Amino acid sequence: MNQIILGSIALSVIHALIPSHWLPFVTIGKAQGWGLRQILRTTLLAGAAHTLSTTIFGLLASFAGFQLAENQHIIAQRVVPLFLLVLGIWFIMRHLRGDDHSHIDEKMVKGKTYRQLVISLIIMMFLSPCFEISAYFLSAGTIGSMAVATIIVIYNVLTIAGMLIMVALANHGINRLNIHWLQHNEQLLTGLTLFCLAIFTFFIEL
Repeated sequence: MNQIILGSIALSVIHALIPSHWLPFVTIGKAQGWGLRQILRTTLLAGAAHTLSTTIFGLLASFAGFQLAENQHIIAQRVVPLFLLVLGIWFIMRHLRGDDHSHIDEKMVKGKTYRQLVISLIIMMFLSPCFEISAYFLSAGTIGSMAVATIIVIYNVLTIAGMLIMVALANHGINRLNIHWLQHNEQLLTGLTLFCLAIFTFFIEL
């Protein structure tokens, strides 16, 4: 269980910090002349939609884990590390190919009212769940409902809180730093994080 908690915390934090999850809200908000409160409110709503769709997918994975509860050790020590490793390699390959990881197409939100923009952002984020956390939902499903609930709380709270914190910091000038480097390498960083978590999960049993 400790592996699941630590891995979920690590993924949730990385998930929230990568620019594609918060920088578009700052960029759009400033372009539209929104105040910080409006930007944070929009981020909260869109972020909640994003974590909701990811949680729904995660619950499906946890149900599969529940059906395979008798194979808990195999799933925790073999299936989850393999899943994380494959995802990590996939992210690294996308980085090497130069693929974009942004959840939001900023061109699609131009020329809309605030209400229309919020609805568009919510829909975009809901339709682009992140599947990385699903490995831990699968493993938690083999343990029981309390383990699944723990992952849900960790993922939703840390992801949304992280997005709000980064938006608030960016609004106060952190975007003057070299965000471009982080944007350009976010898939590489995500892939390396997943790769490290795969190694950690495979070799270390807590």
